[in-house]
Amino acid sequence: MKYRMHHSGQSLVEFALLSTLLISLLLGIVDFGRAYYTQVNIKNAVAQGGYYAIQNPRNDAGIRSQIRQELSGLNPAVQDSDITIARTCTSGAEQTSIQVSYQHSLLFSFIVSSATVTLSSSTVVPQLGRCS
Repeated sequence: MKYRMHHSGQSLVEFALLSTLLISLLLGIVDFGRAYYTQVNIKNAVAQGGYYAIQNPRNDAGIRSQIRQELSGLNPAVQDSDITIARTCTSGAEQTSIQVSYQHSLLFSFIVSSATVTLSSSTVVPQLGRCS
C-alpha cells in the first residue's frame, strides 16, 4: 500500500511567508509614493514663497502664510518653526533664503512608532535694491 502525501499544509505555510513579504513591499511602494508627492508639494510651496518674497520683500508673515496655504493639505500641518527665512547681503545685493523642513510619517509607523522621514526644500531669491 502506497502512502499518499498531502501538501495542503505546505502551500498554506508558503503563502503565509510570501504574503508577508508582498504586503511589506506594497506598503513600501505606497510610502515612497506618498513621500514623493509630499516632497513635490513642499518644493512648490517654497517656490511660491520665493515668488511672494520677490514681490513683497521683508514680509516674513506673508511668506509663511503663502507656504502654509500651499501645504494646507498636509497632516500634521506645517508649523512656523518648520519654515526658516533668512536674509544675507552678498556684494551689496540682498538675498532671501527660504527653507521648509517637514517630518513625514510613514505607513510603517504602526510597526515602528518613530518611522518618519525629514523632507525639505529651499530656495534663495534676490531682492531688488541694495543692502542696508
